[in-house]
Amino acid sequence: MRGGCGCFASMREMRGTRSIADLPGPRGLPLIGNLHQMGGPYEALGTIERWCDRYGPIFKFRMGVRVIVVVCDVDEINCILRERPEGYRRVREIETGFAELSFPGVFSVEGETWRRQRRLAVAALNSNHLHGHFHVVRTATERLHRRLRDAARAGQVLDICEELTSYSLDIVATLAFGHDLNTLERHSSELQHHIEVAFKALSFRCFFPIPYWRWVRLPADRAMERSVIELRLAVATFIEQARVRMRERPELFDAPENFLEAMLAAQRQDNSFSDEEIVGNTFTLMIAGEDTTAHTLAWACWLLAQRPDVQARCAREGEELLGDDPLPATSDLVARFRYVEAALRESIRLQSVSSGQVVQPLSDTTICNTRAPAGTRVLLPTRRITRNAGGSEFDPERWLDERTAPDPKVFLSFGAGQRFCPGRNLAFLESKSALAMITRNFEMELDPSAGPVREQFAFTMIPIGLRVRLRERAVTGVATPSAAA
Repeated sequence: MRGGCGCFASMREMRGTRSIADLPGPRGLPLIGNLHQMGGPYEALGTIERWCDRYGPIFKFRMGVRVIVVVCDVDEINCILRERPEGYRRVREIETGFAELSFPGVFSVEGETWRRQRRLAVAALNSNHLHGHFHVVRTATERLHRRLRDAARAGQVLDICEELTSYSLDIVATLAFGHDLNTLERHSSELQHHIEVAFKALSFRCFFPIPYWRWVRLPADRAMERSVIELRLAVATFIEQARVRMRERPELFDAPENFLEAMLAAQRQDNSFSDEEIVGNTFTLMIAGEDTTAHTLAWACWLLAQRPDVQARCAREGEELLGDDPLPATSDLVARFRYVEAALRESIRLQSVSSGQVVQPLSDTTICNTRAPAGTRVLLPTRRITRNAGGSEFDPERWLDERTAPDPKVFLSFGAGQRFCPGRNLAFLESKSALAMITRNFEMELDPSAGPVREQFAFTMIPIGLRVRLRERAVTGVATPSAAA
């Protein structure tokens, strides 16, 4: 039996530990447990985070008949995350949910299958590969600039999350499988709609306690199935197009230019990837790359729109680094935006799109002096840990000095350990490029008629009702030809 961080507990320690039944927690009702206390989908996470303050560092609650153990201690959370995948795994419902839709990928699989697929994902998303293809990010940023400029001149109120989702999808589609969707200029994408439908339904299925859809299909389930069919057709088309390119350009087998080509090259080399795995990983990268970055950027815009002083500081940095240009032309220039990065990190700290993780130990273990049998559902509220590292004030300055910057062990939005998010480099690259452009060229304010912004959980925390109005900032000189209308 293991202790925290893989340490072996002595027999005395094991005799002294308590059971899950001994843990504190809110009192529930028969059958439904604590569901009636958690509120709707917008309130549940906040309720659990408040319970952390009341019952932490470890407590339990029930969702129906399921017992959930919540661990709020930052050191224990880091231990658990670093013990993956040998000691812990994601809850089985996630792997089952993706598998039921025939989309097994690096996000959902476990064990040796994950190890094999992870190596490929890390190679495809490493910083050298991304910097070599920065022109993809720059092109999307130029399109976003034109879209926002046109809206500002027309006095439009924008659903900024929708625009940023198009921006992120265009980048990930090009980097992942070499297909430029250009949803920003087309103003709509059927593929984007199907991704949203499938992603929200997957999130619901992975965490709903009763898998009713195996016996009864509701209208929402049928809509999801239609979207999944369309997504599979789209992914199959991308794969076939990649295979045609690689037949015509055999050098791509040795030097693939995107994630999909890398998987096809690996498949030909040692037949280690099945067609189903290639489809699943293409889908995984598409939905994960679009969703997390877009919503991270949207929350950053929400916070910036409430702080004109921080916007102005970002704008001054843009003037110093860009001169007359409206956006960064190279990845090296993006890296020089220290204050914009500080504002981005601070927005992630306060409003992380990753609310937490639910894991299960693979064998009997001890967590915070509590016996946890194999298979126990353990919730790690990482957003609360990250948010509490510095208080509730939006203060990018804290990130500019290593003496005031939060300890890396509390900055858990991208996870920790071997299952640390491989898309982190891409997320920062495109987020910084977009924020540098937005703050350099526009002033943002929230639309007061839209009402308060709400959160919705669908694997990530989505801002609902986030609408902004933009005003152009004065840019001296003439914009670069590539970014001009």
